[in-house]
Amino acid sequence: MGRRRIGAVLALGLLQVVVVISLALAAPSDHPHEAPVRLVAPPVVATAMIARTNSDRALEARVLATAEEARDSVRAGHSVAAVVVDLRGEQDTLYVAGANGSALNRDLRERVERIERSFGRDVVVRDLVPARAGDADHRGVYVIAALCSVLGFVVALVVTWLRGPMEQTLVLGARRVAASAAVALTLGGLVGAGASLRYDEGFLMWWAIAALTVLVGTLTTLALESVFGVLGIGVATTLFVLAAAPLVRLTHPLLLPEPWATITPWLPHGAALDAGTAQAYFGGPELRSLLIAIVWTMLSILTMIVARRERARRFGAAPRQP
Repeated sequence: MGRRRIGAVLALGLLQVVVVISLALAAPSDHPHEAPVRLVAPPVVATAMIARTNSDRALEARVLATAEEARDSVRAGHSVAAVVVDLRGEQDTLYVAGANGSALNRDLRERVERIERSFGRDVVVRDLVPARAGDADHRGVYVIAALCSVLGFVVALVVTWLRGPMEQTLVLGARRVAASAAVALTLGGLVGAGASLRYDEGFLMWWAIAALTVLVGTLTTLALESVFGVLGIGVATTLFVLAAAPLVRLTHPLLLPEPWATITPWLPHGAALDAGTAQAYFGGPELRSLLIAIVWTMLSILTMIVARRERARRFGAAPRQP
């Protein structure tokens, strides 16, 4: 075994150790990270409440003008909670979305109750987006996102088994990407059909979310193979487990420990989870989560193109076009 291959194997072994450590450290955090909360209150108390709410960075509160705006923000998933202060009495209202999960909502309620008590007030909770029966903590969406990610990896394995870790020409590389896209569309359609039946609507959007997630998993693995050869499969496996380790605990991303709380929404499976949750409960995904998947797809294709050219240059031959 050559020195470079030995070094690659050692590096892969080190990554596996990092995975094990990450699994041990990936327990849910004891507080959310800048969870978006909206507040409707008279100016006389709004400033003080905002300062108290934002003091430990667990919550990120902003003021809205009306109670209806606050409720719409929760229903659309733009915020995880909203507090409406009514100075005509001593009890205010906390609006939450049960679909966000019991752990997050329990933490939000405890924090808001402490803040309200410090002002001599009480709070009543109203659930605007309850979870569907049998879908506590929107676990079905976690299953869908994980299934699509795993399918993408499996497709890459099959492509590698049939065609090898990389193509020698640009045309063959384009055919590989096109074939991967066709398979992703097929598998995405099957998963999307099941998801739309589970959540009663939106087959086309579920199809798009599932197909993009499968395609990203496939092309990301193939891109790593174009850089590392067959060892890229091991690197892809390691990075997938490392990145997704906290999500297998079915924890809301806002309750993940750092750095996952920050980086997870920008990773393919995190974007898939955000898009799926929004589609299932909040009226459809925002463009951001779909763009993240598209950007990962384009970066993977670009990586394969550049890796092929660099390999050809290294071995002193011009890259073959046909």
